[in-house]
Amino acid sequence: MSSEGSGDRGQDPGGKNGQQSFNRSVFPLRLTPHGFKGFTLLEVLLATAILAIIVTVIYTSFSTAGRNVEQAELKRDRTDLARSLLAKLSDDITNAYYNPSMKEAVFYGKRSSPDREGPRLDSVALTTLTNWRKPDSKEMDLWEVGYRFDEKPDGKGTVLVRREKRDMKDSVPLEGGVDLEITDGISELMLRYSDGTAWTDDWDSRNLRKLPRMVEIRISLQDGSSYVTLVEAGR
Repeated sequence: MSSEGSGDRGQDPGGKNGQQSFNRSVFPLRLTPHGFKGFTLLEVLLATAILAIIVTVIYTSFSTAGRNVEQAELKRDRTDLARSLLAKLSDDITNAYYNPSMKEAVFYGKRSSPDREGPRLDSVALTTLTNWRKPDSKEMDLWEVGYRFDEKPDGKGTVLVRREKRDMKDSVPLEGGVDLEITDGISELMLRYSDGTAWTDDWDSRNLRKLPRMVEIRISLQDGSSYVTLVEAGR
């Protein structure tokens, strides 16, 4: 009797032990507050520090790349400015026109004051056949253009000014016209003139009665870069 009773208790699937096993397999044990494992304050601080380092590295990389792009674009813009100005000056000088019988015709190049400290800021004015006339306009191809430097209103630096005079009839050379500010990014404009035998820093067709044969143009920008070209003058 006792052996059968013991066997029955050991094999009873519906007994107390069987019910507990079934409940544990279907419903896992819940962790008590004492059994919950979270992050310690030290771990949180360490993770925050690592995240801050990663963000700093990423920001520095993007910031450096942005500065490099800005510097490259600035250099490109300055180079384009110098090339455009060289091309415009070269075109005006190449198409310069002088006729001793025309009182309006002139080629006048002047070096900046020798007493001025720093880079040269030379000026030039000439009659040239580069006027782009409007259709059906009574203007001539010949007009007078000039380049000079003016002080800024605040006294901080200079600005390159181009003067254009389209009305050539009964005009006085080197006077009149419309002033157009071009740029304040030029630190030096140096012009030299050759008659075929020697170079000079000044030229006045009213005294020399002719055009120079060659003109050397040197342009320097604020970043220190320089551009030089040599052109034949006039027709």
